[in-house]
Parts: sequence; structure tokens; C-alpha cells
Amino acid sequence: MKKVLSLICILLANTFAQAQEQNWFSDFHICETKDTTIVFPTSVISDSTFTWLFNNDPISYNFDNSITIDSTGVYTLEIINIGEDTLTDNFTVTVDLEQYDFVVSLNTEQSLDSVITMCLEDSPILGTTQSDYTHFWYLDGYLLHDSLSENTLVVADILDEIEFDQEHFYTAEIENACGIVLAKNEVTLIVNECHCALNMPNVFTPNGDEFNNTFKPYNDHEDQVEAENICESTDFSMEVFSQWGRHMATVNSGNEYPSWDGLNKSGNEVAEGVYFYRIVYKVNIYTLPKQKEISGFVHLYRD
Repeated sequence: MKKVLSLICILLANTFAQAQEQNWFSDFHICETKDTTIVFPTSVISDSTFTWLFNNDPISYNFDNSITIDSTGVYTLEIINIGEDTLTDNFTVTVDLEQYDFVVSLNTEQSLDSVITMCLEDSPILGTTQSDYTHFWYLDGYLLHDSLSENTLVVADILDEIEFDQEHFYTAEIENACGIVLAKNEVTLIVNECHCALNMPNVFTPNGDEFNNTFKPYNDHEDQVEAENICESTDFSMEVFSQWGRHMATVNSGNEYPSWDGLNKSGNEVAEGVYFYRIVYKVNIYTLPKQKEISGFVHLYRD
């Protein structure tokens, strides 16, 4: 009597580990990181033929009692007993195949083998491909707070944990069915605020009271006390012109924001009206020095 025995194994993820044999008599979990060989014991069945199928398609090159798992999908083993009717049960086992090794990546084309410098405005984001698992992110060897459990880490969300223009080391752990698994790499990242936009007022009133007596840039960056320092800016120089193009004043302020008090280059008060300005400065002088320039106009009132 001919009897067909179907055996289904469901593979949940790719694997890349050293080959290891497993038998079919209980469910098992594979945590290897290379191809795994699964074996149906021949001592149980004699005088039988074996047919393997992958996603219901026969595997033409495999006719023995074992197979090496190298792809995600559904594997079926059909055992045809040509002798006595000795098989009375179907053997079914579920194999959960975990991707054991993983790396931390960064949204940049730069090599992760070197120190990477990025601008905060370019939104540096670290991540892994392990989206189904809880993550534990580490900064300089210390675990970040528990709310950072996703498979991505947005650097802008942890500005209170890092320093601009400093090397920081990032890595991650995941928790899967294999336990706690550490990433194979660290990412060394330096972050700077490169664009360093200056916010300029459009009105000032140099009338001697306690308010708005000077014209100067401001930076409303959240939680930054010394706005001049946030971008590592320096070499500030501001020129002021009347609306007819006459040069009124030059302010060279070095590392400090330039400030104009409404006086011309002879020290006399200028009249009310519209004045044009041009500011030149350098940003990121310790890492990626770059000269920037802004221009615009401001209304001067004295009442």
C-alpha cells in the first residue's frame, strides 16, 4: 500500500549561519547565521522515497532525506512508503528562522568604516532592517532612554544627549527569539548645524529707551542659551547702506554677532528710514569651514 506523508516547515526570515542539522520530531527555532540543514531520520522510514517542494514547486535536485534551507518560504517533504503500511501519522514542524546578524546603517552614502560628519539639517538617521523587534540604542556605550525602541534613531531627537562637533559612537541591540543580539558594528558620527541661518529683525528703534536699541541678528534655536555658539560661527562683518546706496557703517565683530546702534561711520545718528545690510561670516570653523552671506533691509525708527 502506498502512503504519502506531507511535512510542512514555515520559514519566517532569512538566515546566514553555520550549517546545523535538525530533526523533524519537534518544533524548533533556528538562530544560526548561515545555511541550516534539516534532516528527516531514515531510521524511522525504510524503503521510502523523498520528494521536497518549495512553495509547492518540486525541487528537482533533492531526493534524499535532508535539505539545506537557503531561502524564505514554505518547504514540504512528501515521503512515499513503498513497503508495509507502517506510517500512521503526519509529521509537521514549524521552523522559525531568525536573521541573527545585523548592522546599524546611516542615511548617507559615506563608508561606515570611517568617521562620518553630517549636518543636522540633513536629518541624520540611524537604523536597522530589524523592524519587527524591540531595539535598544546605545550612545558612547550607554543605553539611551527606553522610549527609543524603534528600528530607527533620529539624531535630532537626542540633541540633549550629544555635543556638536564631537565624535559620538552609536550601536544597537535587538531582542528576538534568539535573545539579545548586538549589532555587528558601531557608527562614529560627528554632527554640526551647518546652515546656521541668522534670523534678522526688520525694525529697530535706537531712541535711548531700554528696548530694541540695536540692530543685530538673533537665533531662536530651542534650548540654546548662547546663540552665537550654536553654529561655531565667527568672522562676522556687517555693512550698512542707505536706501540710495550710500555706505553708512561697517561692524567687524569677530566671534560675536554684529550689532549696529544707528550711528554712521562718523559717529552721528542717521535719519529714520530704510537701510540695507550685508553680513558675511564663517560657520563650522573647526570641521567644515564655509563662508556665508546674508542681506536684506531694516526700518529704523526713533520715536
